[in-house]
Amino acid sequence: MNLHHYHRRHPRLRGVRMLSHAAASFPAGTLTPMQVVGAYGFKLGALGGGKPVKIGILSLGGSYESSDLSAACSAWGIPMPSVSAITAGGASQDPSDHDSNVENALDLQCIAGGWYQATKTPAEIVICFAPNQTGGMLAALNALVAAGCSVISISWGGPDSGWDPGERQGLEAGFLAATKAGVTVLAASGDNSEDDGTPIPVADYPCSSPYVWAVGGTALSLNPDGSIASEKAWGDGNPGDEGGGGGFDPTVQLPAWQSGVVHPGPAGACRGVPDTSGNADPETGYENCANGSWGTVGGTSASTPVTASLVAAVKSTTPGLPGLLVPRVYAARTTATNDITKGSNGAPAISGWDPATGLGSPRGAAFIAALDGSAAPSPPPVQPPPAQPAPPTSSGGVTLAQAQAWAKAGIDAGPFFTWRKQAEQSVSDGLAKNWPKS
Repeated sequence: MNLHHYHRRHPRLRGVRMLSHAAASFPAGTLTPMQVVGAYGFKLGALGGGKPVKIGILSLGGSYESSDLSAACSAWGIPMPSVSAITAGGASQDPSDHDSNVENALDLQCIAGGWYQATKTPAEIVICFAPNQTGGMLAALNALVAAGCSVISISWGGPDSGWDPGERQGLEAGFLAATKAGVTVLAASGDNSEDDGTPIPVADYPCSSPYVWAVGGTALSLNPDGSIASEKAWGDGNPGDEGGGGGFDPTVQLPAWQSGVVHPGPAGACRGVPDTSGNADPETGYENCANGSWGTVGGTSASTPVTASLVAAVKSTTPGLPGLLVPRVYAARTTATNDITKGSNGAPAISGWDPATGLGSPRGAAFIAALDGSAAPSPPPVQPPPAQPAPPTSSGGVTLAQAQAWAKAGIDAGPFFTWRKQAEQSVSDGLAKNWPKS
């Protein structure tokens, strides 16, 4: 299966070549990784003093151009990270693949800037190139684990409905082995809204793996002092356009740590994505140097490595953390994240978890406390009491509880997100189906 990378260029700058950072005319709202991480509550050096952590980048195309990374670090005034470029599965780097070079530059620069803001030290990065074909992603994953990476960022994927079951089975085994080895894997949720480039709503894989932390997209605006002015789901509200991916994977059972938080989708109780989100809208995108020129780039290919840099920074200060860390964010969800309740990717952002932004964006010290295990758990989700069967009556009448149970059955049979008139019709259908014949 040929996989996609998830970066998007700012619409004003598509096809525009800016030769230097000094001469670049970045659109209003453009940010650096350091600004985004700072806005999420991580002051410069907040997680300094920890042990070095290797951060892996999985790539299925292009090459590593050290001059692009060096130019970005120089422009931002941060140290150049240590970068090791390796290959797997018989791949070789391809400098002529300019589009994938943008992807690689975005991953590298987001991690370099995010890690520096959190730790005030240069990052240690391993980027692995593998062929964009069956077996390539697994080969790169295994190579990054073997290279000693504690966190791995994946900005490539495809609709869950398009994967060969055998390839997914192999990757699931690889992700499980990685988590057992203490490796945290994060993956982008996609850039084609809730439809993920298909005719119907569908989740993206590998982010929908139960062993992977899925990262979605927001549009982040900052105040002059660097604090958050506003944050909403990235997307124009239409399911088939640009926007952060998200939804439900019917082939994956609902993980225990999502129980009661991720409510059943159209296919019932199954894995919901994303888990968290971060700035990804190209309109509020990142300064990026790739192929020797500057531009503004967004996408979940940006929010994923930024989140990976924060996870790695926490792991650097708290040795021995498990690989599968996202359940801890769910356990501390009321404090660990900024709940996003505005915007839509085809599915609206609402209070609590939703397929537009998941639990929301990282929230500084509380996010750290969730990952390192020091956070107090959030109250358990409120579960509606199970419907009780109506007691028999001599007149054959229907109790209120029975009518409510039938109405609920009608609603549950309908779509997860629905308009009021559709909900009313679902209630009517549920009552009509069960109401005694007279």
